[in-house]
Amino acid sequence: MTVSFKMGTIGAMELKQKPKRNLIFTMTYHGEVSIPIADFLKQESPISGRSLRQYFFKGLVLLNHKKAHSQANLKDGDLIQVYGVPEEYQPLKPEPSISFDIVYEDDNLLVINKPPQLAVHPSGNITSGTLANGVAAYFEKRGLKIKVRPVNRLDYGTSGLIIFAKNAAAQTALTQAIQNHCVKRIYYAVVQGIPETPSGTIDLPIVGSPGHRQVGNSGQPALTHYQVIERYPAAALLELDIETGRTHQIRIHLSHIGHPILGDRQYGVSSPLIDRPALHAGKLTFDASGWDIPELEAPFPEDYRRLLEKMRVK
Repeated sequence: MTVSFKMGTIGAMELKQKPKRNLIFTMTYHGEVSIPIADFLKQESPISGRSLRQYFFKGLVLLNHKKAHSQANLKDGDLIQVYGVPEEYQPLKPEPSISFDIVYEDDNLLVINKPPQLAVHPSGNITSGTLANGVAAYFEKRGLKIKVRPVNRLDYGTSGLIIFAKNAAAQTALTQAIQNHCVKRIYYAVVQGIPETPSGTIDLPIVGSPGHRQVGNSGQPALTHYQVIERYPAAALLELDIETGRTHQIRIHLSHIGHPILGDRQYGVSSPLIDRPALHAGKLTFDASGWDIPELEAPFPEDYRRLLEKMRVK
């Protein structure tokens, strides 16, 4: 059995009696064995089995351009189209005063270069003034009635590239691609000291609850690859590629091997040269993900550039 899979173009397709519905992806079945369409989509699509029941109930799954029953059997060459569940405005308060730079946008996702001193979304005592509030305002301005769906997370104080999905299927597909390391997230960190080897891998599980995370044998697997990019008298600039996305993974790993991030008061060392962790999500690559998206980069923010300049003249 082989599968042809393609994300749709939002707002570009129409259904009979239901114009301007959002096609989220199409799939073509190729196989000698006839199987129910629901079973096939559970195995091959980015939509969960629980969500698929809703899609079938609402008539959003089409087989050869006709509404499909979940137990309809597929034959070789059958075309499957899945349309998005209409979404209402999210309860998140739109805040147009929050500015940000858009690095890339298409019908399925939005990639932003997050400023360092900005939380991604409301949580705990933070109820407003977040990047998500700014994205809500951006969607509202464009007339998009969609939820704000951050795909990856960046800590408050960490700058760089963050992905927002524009629909549930894209969020699921992108999350899976990141988990499978098909979308690579490249970070840059200025650390105390210089690693003995120019490159290496930190393979240490992380255990703990919020505020108390650390390396521990009973924790979840965590894998970080690093490479030394620049050396300074008592510090280094590292490029990091993470295969897992544990909370605070890079900060904990680098601290554990004796090279904490400058400016990281929780896991690293404070620094008079920068007042936040010197960590920047600088690059995203989609080569192995199936997404037709170019490599994306975000330049170092001003405080990070100043730090590097001072390190270079020491």
